[in-house]
Amino acid sequence: MPETWSLALILVVAAAVVLFGFSKTGMPVAGVMAGPLIAAALGPAVGSGFVVPLLILGDFMGLALYRSHADWSLIRRLVPGVLVGFVITALLFAFVDMVIVGRILGLLILASVFLEVWRLRTERNVPHDHPGVENKLAIAFFGTLTGMTTMGANAGGAAMTLYLVKMRVSMLAFMGTAAWFFLILNCIKVPFVVGLHVLTWDSLLVSLRFIPALLIGGVLGAFVFRRMNQRVFTALALALSALAALWLIIMG
Repeated sequence: MPETWSLALILVVAAAVVLFGFSKTGMPVAGVMAGPLIAAALGPAVGSGFVVPLLILGDFMGLALYRSHADWSLIRRLVPGVLVGFVITALLFAFVDMVIVGRILGLLILASVFLEVWRLRTERNVPHDHPGVENKLAIAFFGTLTGMTTMGANAGGAAMTLYLVKMRVSMLAFMGTAAWFFLILNCIKVPFVVGLHVLTWDSLLVSLRFIPALLIGGVLGAFVFRRMNQRVFTALALALSALAALWLIIMG
């Protein structure tokens, strides 16, 4: 962790943590934009350890509001692909520059966003409660993409968002499913960040000081969520996913 914390550094980190809180109660993919801020402020390795406790606390905030609305069948279908994505990314770490991998993942997410926008325009008159995608290959693709973006670029929210949009879930089911999914995912990360010594007692104590910023983001997210309808929610989810994809393409 930094030996000294300037006001500018505190404000940047606090802004990122507010975004994390907002993502847990208002729009999951919003947190993708916080990752680069933390990495720039604290460094990628230190930032990874710093955010995990806050992400888990944020997941519990989301569960407090939306836990009963989760669709566990969607999570079960996604998990095999996520595990495959973890393995692929672990192998790529040894052989490929992860900046290149990040840009490829960004292109895949961006292409998926465009395809989903086109599908929504062509199916404008289809009821929202119409069944979502049932193609096993498509589900496996989004699971793998979620696993790879989570491990390789801390951007799993964008791929997960696209998956849930394609499955035509309601706003509440979207938030409940995402809350449980990311809690499980972030808990799985804990042994790895502890083993790599990027999550330590010192970093944990620093993380705890930013809980007020997380709570502010959570309250803001819940406030905004309650004032959105399904159409606006889906449009914002796709727009933020596209923005996250562009960030990956440009920055890797």
